[in-house]
Amino acid sequence: MAVSLECRGLYFSYRHLPVLKNLSLCARAGRFCAVLGRNGSGKTTLLHCLNRTLTADAGSILIHGTSLMSMSQNQIAKKISLVPQEHMDIFPYRVLDVVVMGRAPFLKISQRPGPKDYEMAHNSLNSLNAGRLAMKNFNRISGGERQIVLLARALTQASHIMLLDEPTNHLDFNNQYHLLSSIRSLCRAKNLCILASMHDPNMAALFADDVIMISKGSIMACGPACEVMTEHNISALYGTGINSIQLTSGKKAFFPDNIFMDTEQ
Repeated sequence: MAVSLECRGLYFSYRHLPVLKNLSLCARAGRFCAVLGRNGSGKTTLLHCLNRTLTADAGSILIHGTSLMSMSQNQIAKKISLVPQEHMDIFPYRVLDVVVMGRAPFLKISQRPGPKDYEMAHNSLNSLNAGRLAMKNFNRISGGERQIVLLARALTQASHIMLLDEPTNHLDFNNQYHLLSSIRSLCRAKNLCILASMHDPNMAALFADDVIMISKGSIMACGPACEVMTEHNISALYGTGINSIQLTSGKKAFFPDNIFMDTEQ
């Protein structure tokens, strides 16, 4: 399976404070890769470096073998979409208009989206079971619904690589599972390469094909989820003892030791 996105020896600092240190990874088409790590470990910074929203201090990033540094921002936008964790109110656009903004990299200056662009936007919303939101005001829907709309915009961008920063942020318990299931299905159906930063190791264990664990700006472990998601690795990543429960699906659910201690008191 061909490598879609690769970075080698990546370094990044904020005002001389190292955040990413000699970080290397590969991500492949048709696979959903979860990036796990504690707060401040560098997950969000990594995603922003991978689409050159932030420029790395050193190292290289390759898209299908081509250096990111040799590409314009518009060329990058045609190949990589980023769904940020936080989103602000924008002008009172309809949800459909927000989603069709994903076509911007493919339009000329002053060119307006056409019927095919709007058809793609409708299809993206429908693929996420969000077609009902199309005519609503983006500023007046819930935070979780906005997250789904921004994911639909990324799909409409028709990029081969999607970077998702905490995609389940703002979503309720049920919709977290539905959204991650949809992301995994779209990844396989459209042969997308998807990297998503996540906080919950159980969500990663359930839905991700591959897992990258980042600790203090460096990769601690990476590989297929079934190999990386172990009590030992999760304990080392989060700095706490871990217990696991075998699920009927054959996968495991992980819990900090102190949860069991608290329930026994």
